[in-house]
Formats: sequence, C-alpha cells, structure tokens
Amino acid sequence: MKNLTLKDLSKILNLSPSTVSKALNNSPEISDITKKRVKEVALEYKYRPNSLGLSLKKGRTKTIGVIIPSVLDRFSAKLFIGIEKVAHIYGYNAILCTSNYSVQREDENLNFLSDKGIDGIIISLTDETIVQEKYEHITRVINSGMPVVLTNKVPNELNAHKVSIDFYKEAYNSIKNIKLSKNDKVLIVDSFSDAIYFDKRKKGILDALNTEHQFKDVELLKSNGEETFVKDVVSKIKMKRINVLIISNQYLLETIIDDMEVRKDLETGHVCVYGYSNQKSSFENIKGVTAISQRGKFLGEQSAQLLISQLEGNVEDTLKAIRIDSIQKRLY
Repeated sequence: MKNLTLKDLSKILNLSPSTVSKALNNSPEISDITKKRVKEVALEYKYRPNSLGLSLKKGRTKTIGVIIPSVLDRFSAKLFIGIEKVAHIYGYNAILCTSNYSVQREDENLNFLSDKGIDGIIISLTDETIVQEKYEHITRVINSGMPVVLTNKVPNELNAHKVSIDFYKEAYNSIKNIKLSKNDKVLIVDSFSDAIYFDKRKKGILDALNTEHQFKDVELLKSNGEETFVKDVVSKIKMKRINVLIISNQYLLETIIDDMEVRKDLETGHVCVYGYSNQKSSFENIKGVTAISQRGKFLGEQSAQLLISQLEGNVEDTLKAIRIDSIQKRLY
C-alpha cells in the first residue's frame, strides 16, 4: 500500500489540505475538536508527513554529514558515536563517510555531502591533509557557506569552528594522576608515527614525569610500526629493570600486553602498564593494566553540540574554537 499523502488524508476527512496541515501542527486557528478528529484519522490510516517535503519547505534537511579517516580507527568510531548521540537528541540524522586516510577521498566526500543538501558537516582531517597542508577542498566548502566544524586534529591556519584536543595538556594532566614511587623505572613506548600530536603527547608525558613525579631519567622506545617491536620492549624490561610502561596509543597497548612474557610480568606484579585507549572493556580484567581515556566520544559530543548550535542560530557569527585538555575521569 502506498504512503498516504496529505491530499489523500484531506479527502478522507472532507477538509482542505491546509486545514489538515494546520490541525496536525496544532495551529491556534483550528478548533480542538477538529484537531482531535484529524489526528485520530491520521493515526488510523498510519499517515506520516513527508519529511523531505517539510525539510525543503523550511530550507533544512535536519541531516548532518560526518567525515572520519576510518571506521576501523577506534578513536574515530568513538568520535562518531558521540556525534550521532547528540544529533539524535536534537532530531538530526548523521550521514557517515570515511576518507580512508586520503586527501582525495576527503574532497570526494565533501562534494558528495554538499550535493545531498545537508545542513552542515563535521570533519576529522586525515594526517595526509595536515602534513601536506592541502586545505583547498576544506576552504572551498567553508567559503560556499556550508556550516563546518573541524574536530580532533585541527590546523590553526583554517578559519572554521573547531573542537580539538590539547594533546600536551591532556597527556600532562593524565600522567600527573598516576601513582609512582621514586624507585620505579619507567619506559615510554611511543608510536612510529611522526604526527605532531604524538610529539605533543610524548612531551606532555615527559614533562609530567619530570615535574610532578621528579623523574629525571626515563627510558624512551619508538615503535618501528611492526609487531616485532614487542621484542625490543621485552628486552628493555629485562635489561633496564623496567617496572612501569606508559604506552602512547591503543594499538601499541594491545600488541604489547598480548605478548606472553609481558603478560607473565603483569600477572606476577613485576610490571604495571598505563596506556592510552578508546575503551575500558579490553583491559579491565587484565591485572596491572590501567587504560587512560582518550575521550573520543566526548570530543564527538562537543563537536555535534557546536555544529547544531550554529545551525539552530544559538552561536555567534564569530568563529569558536574549543580546546579540550583537563577532562575528568582521565583514568578509567
């Protein structure tokens, strides 16, 4: 059976389409008796308004576009969960696109979303875009008048609404809260990536260990991007008598604690691990492992809040930048 239109409903009720529409929208021009009758018949015939038609009439679709590097990247996935949660609360739908870490795909996704007539876009830029400083596709969309919020890793050069993490401060504030004794031997395991945010996180960790915990001599190990680096971690633990590991991202954390020798050290209490993670559940049953929240969902919520405030006219025309640093519950 085809969907009942407003015109069909008006014929059943023997009322004009205008009267039916006003009754469904609780217009004061229509009597309560007529409103009640119209709504009862609409419910009986399972009438649903044409949301696309209403959106076009109002000049809005109540839909936002979201571009993230990959759904396999857990931080990005959490980011989208936070965005979708807030969008749903305000009655918006979210269309998800992935750039697959490519500037070209980012450009294609922006064109696709713009052609769909969505209300606004939230984009988490891929490292390739930032490292190569290729922002033409972003500025083109912003200059077209499309409301845009940049989230996560945000270049200062781009003039747009922004929600980003202060990676130095979030690292400093999380590490200052961990419990260490003066006899502990600490090893920081760093990502193989040269992305600037990892450098800022490393500096925040080092400065917190130095200033807050008075550690002057800390071991550093940079991953080679292959799982074989775990052998280097195990070697460092034995040779340097390391008993505290601080690990800079979830992939490294998972790979290291999956190693049998590291797991044995955790179980015997010879080693404890602090690692940046997007979820608690993977590690909560493993003795000696403490996950440090990266707050991807919270970042997504803040990004959606800023975009929707912009769409609803609740934010000033001046560009707004939100920097997230000292977030409660850093340690799960």
